[in-house]
This record gives sequence, structure tokens and C-alpha cells, in this order.
Amino acid sequence: MRLTSRLLRRLTPTRLADERGAVAVMVAIMLVPLLGFAAIAVDVASLYADREQLRNAADSAALAVATDCARGACANPVATATAALTANAGAADAAGATLRTPDVALTGNTVTVTVSADQAHWFAPVLGIDSTRVTATATATWRAMSTGVAQLPLAISWCEYKQQIAKYPLTSTVSRRLDWELGWLSLCTGPTGGLIFGGGHALTGTDTSTVCRATSSVGQFIDISIWSSVLPNRCSATHLDSLIGSDLQIPVWDYVDGWLFGGIRAHVHGYALFHLTGYQLTVGEPVFYGYFTRAVVAGAPTGSTGTAPAADLGATSISLSPQG
Repeated sequence: MRLTSRLLRRLTPTRLADERGAVAVMVAIMLVPLLGFAAIAVDVASLYADREQLRNAADSAALAVATDCARGACANPVATATAALTANAGAADAAGATLRTPDVALTGNTVTVTVSADQAHWFAPVLGIDSTRVTATATATWRAMSTGVAQLPLAISWCEYKQQIAKYPLTSTVSRRLDWELGWLSLCTGPTGGLIFGGGHALTGTDTSTVCRATSSVGQFIDISIWSSVLPNRCSATHLDSLIGSDLQIPVWDYVDGWLFGGIRAHVHGYALFHLTGYQLTVGEPVFYGYFTRAVVAGAPTGSTGTAPAADLGATSISLSPQG
């Protein structure tokens, strides 16, 4: 009975209040590390999400600058990269990240873009960390096409190409009738400075007898015909209609070999692009309308096929280096 009364005296309301006060102190002491764990769980997860978004934005910015440069218009790469960054880093920006002006480095045919953002934290300010800077870097390279898939079996000489762009520069987007400047027997100065025989243009063979398509590679020879300028039946009006508004890849040769009345081959030097806006099918050779241009087209990068480096004649491909 005496023992029970002692226990009751110890469990008085005052004593219980003291115990509750101790618990409150312990909770207050543990609150800081608990917030620290929250910062690690929430803020770090947000950083990873923002970094992934910035990686995508860096890729887009590098590709945008490389595309401009491949088209011969990279006078303001920082503005191009900034526009691509703003358009593709929206999720990070909406999450409280402050985007910074990207750094752009151009070296030859390669551009490296480094993008960064200051991510504001939710819980980490309790630990004295208000924000963290997140960065991502991407590199893109543009090169002249080394392979081409011509949707028309047509090829031209280096000299014919130079004549065409001398009249209408690659920056012109005025549609015009494609009138050939040189005859087949023309002599002209080739890309290496020597005289070459066989200026002008010619039809080429196709991949198969059922398609109006010719695949070739720089440094290789293609069969050409100087006696016929009429497109084969498989290059129908329906096929030509599907090409209007697109950039046609045209192989450009730097010299020819073979017998005049036998098989003639042309050595592929590079690829030009002709933007087709219209055509006319006549009794003889068809008439095309459009303009020679610069553009980025799908294709293998330089050196993957062929035996010679490709000449920059307006057709380029872009490759994106993997991020580390």
C-alpha cells in the first residue's frame, strides 16, 4: 500500500507535464536533421530531374547551333543556343530553376554548348544552402555528306555546279528554271585546279529496275548515260509530285572515265542540294524548277563510307556526341 502511494505521487500532473516538455525538447533537437534528410530526399531528387532536363536542352542547343552553321548562318550562336535552351528547359524553369546564358565554343566544324541553371531548394535553406548550380554540356559536329540517296537519277559535274551557284548563290531562295550551262564535251577547271573533261549533267543508274532512286558514296564511281536524258518510266509524275518542296541530293562528279561509246563512269566528289518547287515533263528532257541550297539532311557522317573526304557543296549531316 505504501509502494502504491509513492508511485501515484510520482505520476502527478506536474511530473507528467515535465515529461511532455522533455519530449518537445527532443523533437526540437531532431527537427534540424529531419529537415536535412528532407532536403536530401526532395532537393537532390529535384536536382537530378533538372539535370536531366538540362541535358536534353543542351543537346537541343548544340544541334540548333550546328544546324545554323551547316547552313552557313551561325553569326550569333549564343542567341541560337539561348533560344533552344529556353524552348527545351521549360520544366526546369517552371520548377524554380533560373536559367543562365549558355556558353558556346566553336572549333572548326564542332560546337560545344554548356548550359546551366541555379536551382532554388525547398528544404536545404535550413542548412544554409539556398540553391545549387546544375550544368550540362553537349557537343555537335557538322560535316559534308559522304553518302547520298538521290530520289532522281541525276548527277552533275563540278564545273556545272560552280556555274549554277555563280548565277544564283546558295543563299538565294528564288525559284527558277534549272537551265544547264555546260555541254557534255566541255573542258573546265576541276576542284584540284586541273582541266577535266565531261562538264554538264547526266542521268545515272538506279538502285533497282523498279525504283527511281540512286545510292552512292563519295570516292566511288557511278554509271552515267550521256546519250539519254529521258527519265525512266518508274520516275513517274506521281513520284515527282511527292518530291516537290524537298531538297534533292545530286551527286557531283570531279572526273569521268570509260569509253565514249561504252560504259562511262563518274567519280563522286560530293553532293549538292536542289530544292524542287516544280517540274514539266516534256517530249525530251524534263524541266525542273527550284534553287540550289544548303541544308542538313539525314545520312551517314563523313568517313563511314566511301574512300575520300567529302566536299562541302551544301549537303551536310550533323552528329551529336554522347554526353558523359
